[in-house]
Amino acid sequence: MGRGLLRKVVSPAGVLVLWELSSRRGWVDPLFLPAPTSVFLEIWRLAVGGSLFVDITASLRRVVMGFLIAVAVSVVIGGLMARSRIADDLFDPLVELIRPVSPLAMFPLALLWFGIGDASKVFLIALACSFPVILNTYAGVRSIDPALILAARSLGATPWEIFGRVALRASLPQIFTGVRLAWGIALIVIIASEMIGSVSGLGYMVLTAQQTFRVERVFAGIIIIGVLGFISDQALRMLQRRLLPWHRDHRG
Repeated sequence: MGRGLLRKVVSPAGVLVLWELSSRRGWVDPLFLPAPTSVFLEIWRLAVGGSLFVDITASLRRVVMGFLIAVAVSVVIGGLMARSRIADDLFDPLVELIRPVSPLAMFPLALLWFGIGDASKVFLIALACSFPVILNTYAGVRSIDPALILAARSLGATPWEIFGRVALRASLPQIFTGVRLAWGIALIVIIASEMIGSVSGLGYMVLTAQQTFRVERVFAGIIIIGVLGFISDQALRMLQRRLLPWHRDHRG
């Protein structure tokens, strides 16, 4: 096991050991903080029963749809804002007016417009994920060396070729940072929205477990959400290293 991997395992393992000891030895009431072994046993029961995979699939379907819509639209908007004063003047007031508003504050409107189905969740996720991608794309394109733009122009590149092949490609590291932030936000929004208005998904599972005081299942849902977030973020990091081999981590 490499040293880096070992360091990453130490803190979660330490938390689990302390958690198990606290519950088993009565340092905390197991009714409110069940032992990790009890929680993992509940995860196993849910997996064997099949309901776990149904809820995970429902949540991930909504997350992926809203996330992809947000990334596709936001990269274009952020890039246009960075390259065009007109686009910046048009979009910047809207971005700064809507960005501070919590997506959950928009949930009643989403239900009114799209109903209780997937569309309302997808809308909220797309809205919430848009802003980190827009801002990071904007910052990335604005930070490009002007010499790259001048060189592309001297070689006869059209404005759209400069935008797509030079500006966006050069700002990919910053865009990926926005994408990773957006993915984390998407997971937060889907859980909260499923708690408010849904009949499936991980958020609905956690809510129903809380209402029936099945604390092991509540913690099971929390752990599953955390593991999904960790795995998906590692996948995004791997994709970033694959697509951007020149952008390396130089930490000691």
